[in-house]
Amino acid sequence: MPQTSRNRPGLPLLAARDATLEAVWGYWDDRRGDRRCPARADLDPLDIPQLLPHLGLVDVEDDGRRFRYRLIGTHMNAMLGENFTGRCLDPENRGAYAALLQDLYADCTRARRPLFSENEVRYHDGRRVTMRRLILPLAGDDGAPVEMLLFSTTFHPHAADGAETTDYRWLEPPYLPDGDAEIRTLAHLLL
Repeated sequence: MPQTSRNRPGLPLLAARDATLEAVWGYWDDRRGDRRCPARADLDPLDIPQLLPHLGLVDVEDDGRRFRYRLIGTHMNAMLGENFTGRCLDPENRGAYAALLQDLYADCTRARRPLFSENEVRYHDGRRVTMRRLILPLAGDDGAPVEMLLFSTTFHPHAADGAETTDYRWLEPPYLPDGDAEIRTLAHLLL
């Protein structure tokens, strides 16, 4: 379990039950030490090869008003059915899901604090997926603006009975919400 002995909050129970998000949190928390958040230079991909398919990096541009995907792990690309590496988040042309991500990234950037969110997506064809994400700020100095975000999103499809399942064969990706999808926020927590 992540350490919380330095008088700061730990990972919420909702995310702690997700092994990937818990591991990402543990790595980020360890790298920040006594600082509010680590710098990008504090992260070494060689330390966490098992997490790389589940991680993404977002460049914070234009004083936190624009976000560009620097890289996205292979597992997340497979789940979304599209690779956004190198592209800017575009809420005006990508719909409600992009607008939701824009708000989450902006909240994390402004607050300079980790953010956990959980959303249920209902697709027009009846599929349901719960997406849990952890968004973690990266800044050069403790008082410096956030220049990058480390994030991980996990995907939890629902079986016909509505229960979450880990059997991805039951419900094939991609899980990128289209314009007809209904997105319901279950949690939005600054940590």
